[in-house]
Amino acid sequence: MGEFIISEEDWEVVENRLESMPESLQLGILGESYSKGDLVVEVKNRSEVGKAYAQMQLEFIKWIAKQSNVI
Repeated sequence: MGEFIISEEDWEVVENRLESMPESLQLGILGESYSKGDLVVEVKNRSEVGKAYAQMQLEFIKWIAKQSNVI
């Protein structure tokens, strides 16, 4: 299984989705807890945590679209 590729367009979708989340957001990723502010920084820096969060969000969006028969 290859590396999960995230396009710039996908990064923008993830950033916009994250910005719409409540300020109280707390999420556990790779064994650590992150606030919304922490995640915004991680995503903007394209860090490993940011990549993990982006992959999770993109897989969820694809799953929702598939359930809705959009794709």
